[in-house]
Amino acid sequence: MTWTRHRPKALSWALLLAFVLVVGFTIGRYTGGEVALGEDLLGLVVRLAVLVLIVLAYLRTGGSTQVSREGLVVHNGLRATQVPAQAVRTIQEDPRRGGVVALLTSGQGVELPGVPITDVRQVRRALKGR
Repeated sequence: MTWTRHRPKALSWALLLAFVLVVGFTIGRYTGGEVALGEDLLGLVVRLAVLVLIVLAYLRTGGSTQVSREGLVVHNGLRATQVPAQAVRTIQEDPRRGGVVALLTSGQGVELPGVPITDVRQVRRALKGR
């Protein structure tokens, strides 16, 4: 079974607008002759850091969870993590996040993006192969 966490359209538009504003401000600043590019190295680094944060925030809001008898494949928006079924101790609700968490035998908790609290039972069944 597969669950997907979709990015809200309002967030996508807001982050796109922020990205365009930062790039536009940077281009306008250096082409307008206000500051030479070599003299404003710190400002350029800060703007690049802001752009990286905007892109990471956008990527992090998405994600998906695939559950099968073999285990879990969790994609948190940045990278995919495979968790074998033997490593999963239990699947439980996480009311703080409004979702589901897989507790592993190592004591770690893995958030399952896209899975609503109401589907905890389905995740458990799919993991056991029923």
